[in-house]
Amino acid sequence: MQIKCAFCSMPFALSQEQVGQAIELLKKDSHAHYDAHCPKCRHATKLSRKAFELNPIYKKMLAA
Repeated sequence: MQIKCAFCSMPFALSQEQVGQAIELLKKDSHAHYDAHCPKCRHATKLSRKAFELNPIYKKMLAA
C-alpha cells in the first residue's frame, strides 16, 4: 500500500505484514486507526478504515 507522510510528504509503502496488522486492528474496533511511521522523519501518519476500503482487496479482507 502506497501512502505519503503527512509531515514531510515523502511517499512510502506499507509491507503486506503491516497491512495485515492494520486490518486486524480495524476488524477489532471500527473506530480505530493505524499509525504508519515514516521511514524518513519517523512521524506517524494515521490511516483510517476508509483508507483501506478504497482498495477492493483490502475491503474484502475487512469484510471477512
